[in-house]
Amino acid sequence: MLPESKTERLLRLILFLSNSYPKTKGECTSFLGIRDSAFYSYRNSLINTGFDMHQRDGRYWIEYHDKDHQVLLNVLHFSEEEGYILSKSIDNLDENNPCSLHLKQKLTLFLNHDKTIESYIKKEKPAITQALWKAQKEKKQILLRNYASGNSQTVKDRLVEPFGFKDDFNLVWAFDVSLKQNRQFKICRIEDVAESPLDWEYEHQHRSKPVDVFRNTGELNKELECMLTLKARNLLIEEYPLAERYLSKTEGNQYILRVKVAKYEGPGRFVMGLSEDIKPVGDKGFLEYLKEKVKKCNFFYKALRIPESGN
Repeated sequence: MLPESKTERLLRLILFLSNSYPKTKGECTSFLGIRDSAFYSYRNSLINTGFDMHQRDGRYWIEYHDKDHQVLLNVLHFSEEEGYILSKSIDNLDENNPCSLHLKQKLTLFLNHDKTIESYIKKEKPAITQALWKAQKEKKQILLRNYASGNSQTVKDRLVEPFGFKDDFNLVWAFDVSLKQNRQFKICRIEDVAESPLDWEYEHQHRSKPVDVFRNTGELNKELECMLTLKARNLLIEEYPLAERYLSKTEGNQYILRVKVAKYEGPGRFVMGLSEDIKPVGDKGFLEYLKEKVKKCNFFYKALRIPESGN
């Protein structure tokens, strides 16, 4: 795996600090795999190029004063995964080619370019997205009609306070007034919306959460360790490009994956789908999760009546 360039790390830091919650220096250095001195260098670079970077109580974040101009989060629609692929592609260009340097410079300028989002939403997105964006802009609560939740397996109305979009406006971060929780809602699962005259009540609690390499949302408090064959390694980075950063080669064509995740479901599906090519070795919670899944699969298949060949 090629080492990351400063351009790529700067891009990742911009995206990391543009989320809805501030990060500590330790979180930033761990996320990027850099020393403290490098972090301060990157911080100064961002400040010198015009990013409004703040620090309070040992935490850092990038602020966008005009909600219509949340460029990284709303207009450019770069997820961390997309940013990783984009910056990696640019860095793979011939270093002796002057176009490579110009492209890197343009990328940095583009990411800090001031654009409005209203025209994009009105032209490209459905009425539900427009209503959610309006509620966010006006700081109003809004009712999601018949939201189909995959987690709770329910279809019901949700009164929420939308405060941020992700994934090209296909996901919205919102505070669920009933549950008193910040949750991520998929636009495609909302049947309809109803505007509300009620103002936000819980703005001080609005926080988005990290997204792990398997695209699960939550605190990254579970650390996995798995041994992978070359086949599993290739499939992993094709399906989850960010996982490449957490792979290291061992002897032969074997690889080891060490990564923190929010939930076991994402990596669990991947590991069980390639059980002959992946050997999980940790953590204990992940191993127990896999054991329970295997038990349920065995119970399910024992209950099946599979016809014999030729009948």
